[in-house]
Amino acid sequence: MSWEVSSMPSKRSFFNRTLFRKHLSRFWPMWGGMSLVGAMLPLYLQLALMQDGFHASDTSFFREGLYQVACYFVPCFTCAYAILCVMAVWGYLYNARSVGLMHTLPVDRTCLFATNTLAALALALIPFAVVGALVCLVALGWGFFDLVAVVNTVLAVLFCTLLFAGLATLCAMLTGHAFVLPVFYLLANFLAFLMEVLATNLAQAFLIGVPMLENIGRLSFLSPVVKLYNSSFGVYAERAADDRIYHLQGLWVVALYALAGCAMLALSWFLYKRRRSESAGDVVAFRWLRPVFRYGVALLGGLTLGRLLYELLWREFFQKGAYADPLPMAVCIFLAGLIGYYAASMLLEKSLRVFGKRSLPGIGVVAAGAAAVCLLASVDVFGLERKIPAWDEIESVTLADRGISSGPYFPADEPDQARALREFHEAVVADRDYIRSYVPDWTYEKGKSFFRYIRLTYRLKDGSTLERGYDLWLNADRVAAVGTYDNLLAEFYQDPVVRAGGVSVPKGTKLESIDILCGYAENYYANTSDHAEGDSRETQQVYAALQKDAAEGRVPAKDVLQSRNPLSTEFYLQLKCRTADEHGSNYSYYKDVYLAPGMTNTIDALVELGYVTEADIARWEQEFADWEADRQALMEANTVLPEASAG
Repeated sequence: MSWEVSSMPSKRSFFNRTLFRKHLSRFWPMWGGMSLVGAMLPLYLQLALMQDGFHASDTSFFREGLYQVACYFVPCFTCAYAILCVMAVWGYLYNARSVGLMHTLPVDRTCLFATNTLAALALALIPFAVVGALVCLVALGWGFFDLVAVVNTVLAVLFCTLLFAGLATLCAMLTGHAFVLPVFYLLANFLAFLMEVLATNLAQAFLIGVPMLENIGRLSFLSPVVKLYNSSFGVYAERAADDRIYHLQGLWVVALYALAGCAMLALSWFLYKRRRSESAGDVVAFRWLRPVFRYGVALLGGLTLGRLLYELLWREFFQKGAYADPLPMAVCIFLAGLIGYYAASMLLEKSLRVFGKRSLPGIGVVAAGAAAVCLLASVDVFGLERKIPAWDEIESVTLADRGISSGPYFPADEPDQARALREFHEAVVADRDYIRSYVPDWTYEKGKSFFRYIRLTYRLKDGSTLERGYDLWLNADRVAAVGTYDNLLAEFYQDPVVRAGGVSVPKGTKLESIDILCGYAENYYANTSDHAEGDSRETQQVYAALQKDAAEGRVPAKDVLQSRNPLSTEFYLQLKCRTADEHGSNYSYYKDVYLAPGMTNTIDALVELGYVTEADIARWEQEFADWEADRQALMEANTVLPEASAG
């Protein structure tokens, strides 16, 4: 007996037109409203052209305008709009009745996923398509349409949409609660950047010299919005004859992000096929994600609320030095982490009954995590505060002391000065325990010790930059002790080359003019370019006098135990300098030069040119001498004060 079985091959659908059209029709107010608002741009452009007429350069401005929109508007707008589109099409996942209904339809999950994803992309792209088409019509009508610019802009829009739609869809699969989805999406965009900020801020509380900005950005590629606005994705102009040609650079960065968006869509499809319908209403949709959520909230709570607790309850009342105490910091991070742990547990369990023996292992994990975080930050596991560039790696080094720069010094041209700054850096690092523990006695050390903020900037031969900033107390006894950082800084300022550099224009910089500010003169402010018949001559005459004072050793060295002389701020020069940055763009800045009575060449030049009078100088010199005498008397009194009080 034989059996004959006839079968008809089944046809599997990956797209449901009815569901797709339903999404577009249901959410037409969203994409229609966005399109209407965006249509104001081509309308404004049309009216402006009708008013002003066509100009031959409008083609370049059209290209520049499109690229500006692609670089500075599209990423931000797409990031915000994509989550709305994704929430619209996947909203049924967060309601038990809706998700049960959708999953009982004769449509498999792959078809649902493909249809919903394409609908979300369509909702996101329709406003761009409408506005872009209208702008192109205006450009075609006026004759300055640029196909290359349009194609590049369209690609940028498509890439950004794939990126943020993929990221939002992945977040939609990970949660079962509609209000948690935007929170997950916000964290997905900025969590890496936030963690870098929090970790660096914690490291600064323990480590000397660790700057905030230099150590933020290594993980910026995990924060798409931050990376797109701080990467090579942008507009640059190339001069051609009498016009400029604008180019869109870094489109490949957005293309890579688009590939990442496609990968996240694929991962979302994988998760959606395995997602339980019963997870609707849950904070997280998968059980394996629950400990990640619980301890992730604990970590964020510890690094944010924990730091706040330390600042309010310990630093203001019990901390002695300028740097944090590890044990109290660990306790504050633990307490705040515990709050985050139980808050996350309440959300996961949908109950306030989360306290009990079952939570004891979690408390232990939070305690161990708080201890590990403080240990890693305080013992400098990664060597941040000990890092000093090797001598053969340095291209230049600059010192900024209370905002006044010395340098840059190049080892090839000024080896003694560059080496002196590196030795000073080595001494600071060697004395880091002393710096951390130093507590100034404000009752008697005024005039004997002084606080300075020092910033060292190394330009390295590989093109990178290393910066370190130090809050340092300098002590008169240590200034006299050879080898201390106090002594090395004082010796550095005694160097004739350094003293001359304080009144000179750096290499590669043009001196434009000099401002004279004197509180003792009838006219407080004057400028060497004000005279119609000799602006350049007078600028060069004053500057030459400054250089003569430097050559003759008349420029005083900076006193590391005091601020700049209060009287000298009433009589100083501002050198207006013009230079170019690393991108070739020119900019101007001012360099302050504070005068002292011994700088006779400069003072004589100012008197000769009529900017100040002999009477002004005499009054200034007398007050300068009186102030110096008072300062010396104060220092002598402070020197014996501790013995007198002890007696």
